[in-house]
Parts: sequence; C-alpha cells; structure tokens
Amino acid sequence: MIEAEGKITKKNHMQRCLYSVSLALGLLLTTCSSRADSLTFTVIPPDVSGPAGTTVGWGFSVTNLSTSDYLDISGIDSDLFLATDGTPDASIFPFPNLAPGQTATQLYDPVAQLGLFQFTWNSGLPIGTTESGQFQLLGAFCDPAVDQFCAEDGSVSSVVLATADYSATVSPSGVAPVPEPGSVGLLLAGIGSLFAMRKRIAF
Repeated sequence: MIEAEGKITKKNHMQRCLYSVSLALGLLLTTCSSRADSLTFTVIPPDVSGPAGTTVGWGFSVTNLSTSDYLDISGIDSDLFLATDGTPDASIFPFPNLAPGQTATQLYDPVAQLGLFQFTWNSGLPIGTTESGQFQLLGAFCDPAVDQFCAEDGSVSSVVLATADYSATVSPSGVAPVPEPGSVGLLLAGIGSLFAMRKRIAF
C-alpha cells in the first residue's frame, strides 16, 4: 500500500515537472514572438523611365513594425551596381534610423538629391533598353537600451532585412512639337473654310 502511494506521488511529481517545463517553454516562446522584428519596404515607384543620357530615380517608404527595437539601416545594394548601361548612385539614400512603429518616406527628388537610388543612363542607348532587379536594404534591429545605431557602428552585423523589385527603361527623348502662332492661324483659317463650305453645300 505504501509502495503504491509512493508510485502515485512520483507520478504526480513527474506530471507537475512536465507541466512546469511546458509552461516555461510557452512563456519563452511567447516572449520571443512578441519581440519578433519586421519591417515593410516599398519602392516608389517601382518602374521608372527616362531618355538615354538622363538620370532616373526611385523613392521609398520604410516602416519599422517592431514594438520594441529600433530599425537601423546601414546599407543598400542593387543589381544596378553591376550594370553596364549607366552609372549607379546610392549616395542619395538618407539611411534612416527608425523608432518602433515609425515610418520614413522619401519620394525621389533630383534637385535635393534625396531618394532611394538614382541611375544615369549612358548616352546613345536604344529606346526600350531595360535594367531590372531588386533593391536590398541592409541593417539590423537594435535594442535602444544598448545601442540604437548598432548596425551603423558595427556592434551588430548587418544583414539583408528586405528586398523590393525595380525596373528602369530608356524612353523616347523629346516631346511633340508645339505649333507656332503662324501655324495655329493657318489651322484656324482652314477649319473656318471647311465650315463655310459645309454651309454652302447645305444651302
């Protein structure tokens, strides 16, 4: 009888231990999932075009979806760095450091030299020449209690955080010629003559 009670007690103890371990694991997983960091990255617009010899560019919007960590962007990479159709330029990117829930949006501004990326087409390229690929954002999520600029100063290794597709196409140059005042006058005179002829035919 005492032996049977001992077995029951051991069984209860084992069940309690298993329950405690599973509860601890559950809390640990919940804590980890609540600290999961993510972001959204959008290229604005994804597809651009411009005549050969001109510069095209993209803007961006980045949102830090983390509820606890800073998003520290330390680099940008693109297939355009290997392109032979023009000259890439990532120097216009402001490398934002975003607090939890914060968004940074910047349309391409060639005058202020701001945006995600710009690319200057070589002269003489045929219309329809296209470059396409992905932009990659590199950086890290940083604990603000330790170092919110952890990727920029190298205390945490930068990784590819997000990618977004892009394309750039060489478009025709120039616009349709605007008629000169003399041409406009001749055109109006011609239209007036047509109306006069219609009236004569009608009568």
